[in-house]
Amino acid sequence: MGLGKDGVEKAVKRLPRDACTDLAQHEKNVLNELNTMKSNCVVKYWFLEEQSDNEYLFLILDLCEETLESFVKRSDLVLLVKSAPDILQQILKGLVDLHRRPKPILHRDLKPSNILRDVENSWLLADFGISRILAAGARTHLTTSSGTEDWIAVESCPREATADDDKSGNVRYKKESDIQVAGIVAYYILTKGEHPFGEKPDRLRNLLDGKPVGLDNLKDDAARDLISWMLNHDPNNRPSAEEALKHPYLQPAKLQFALLCTVGNQPEIKTQDIKSDVVRKLNSNSEDWQNEIPADVLRYLSTDCLRGRPVLYRSFWTDCLRLIRNVKQHWHERPRPRPEAFYIVEDPQKYFLNIFPNLCVEVHKILRSCDWQERNDLKEFFA
Repeated sequence: MGLGKDGVEKAVKRLPRDACTDLAQHEKNVLNELNTMKSNCVVKYWFLEEQSDNEYLFLILDLCEETLESFVKRSDLVLLVKSAPDILQQILKGLVDLHRRPKPILHRDLKPSNILRDVENSWLLADFGISRILAAGARTHLTTSSGTEDWIAVESCPREATADDDKSGNVRYKKESDIQVAGIVAYYILTKGEHPFGEKPDRLRNLLDGKPVGLDNLKDDAARDLISWMLNHDPNNRPSAEEALKHPYLQPAKLQFALLCTVGNQPEIKTQDIKSDVVRKLNSNSEDWQNEIPADVLRYLSTDCLRGRPVLYRSFWTDCLRLIRNVKQHWHERPRPRPEAFYIVEDPQKYFLNIFPNLCVEVHKILRSCDWQERNDLKEFFA
């Protein structure tokens, strides 16, 4: 810790001059890029002091309170589960900023000790000593393996060259590599320090084989789905940071409910178009959603409030989405006097998200595998 001339405390990173001159200059350059300077989720750089000492260089940064590693160690699991969505959101927002064109930055050393909490309880990405700026138009940085054991993506692990690998032994770093490691960090938070690919010595083999054996330990279906997506063995099947931020696990209830209603309003859902992959996948779930709603409440919700006639909704999940959309659309048009069922539901958003807690995740999973996410009224839920 150091004290600036303005009286404000700063973090002083001391680097041996003989070994770290290039590294210090590189980190300074990365922190001076617009992607990092303009980000609210990256630690702020002040200057590199090169003249005052013969043995050391001093990198001056904003002072933070603690690392994510120390936060996880001192917190109980209840607090970590509650805090995880907010922390992961800030990590991903930082990656959005780093990965932004025209000069995307690959962090390459994302881990709990390099994620810092400041005095305002914001989480910031730090330590850019081995980060790399992608060349214009490039998607991959080819180099020798760097990073920290247990916090490295599968495509960046050192291994014997195969027909598909660079014969020099170099490995590939991509924006998606940061995403997989962010998924490992998210799992670490939610499990108070565990690793999704299991215990050593099997951890590396599970990573290389694409077997995140610990996912079943996550009780939250939304968290499990998002982390599974981020950990995908194939980099091309991982989300971007922007896409991960749109996952239901990180979205407020209002947007989760809006997704259900918007899907319920799609033409294929209205007509039960059996040629639609989305309709077929939704209705492949054999559970009867109607069993989750009391019979008297279901009768009330299934009544056309304008004509007073019952509407037939079947056990298909597309019918469930149609009901949700119709109830939301006409809820305040329901005539008085209102029966007890109206007050049991009271707030359709809260009611439906409570009785169908995993429906938004399942719908999101199905839609992100097809072109529906490109539709004008659905785009906002995916990117």
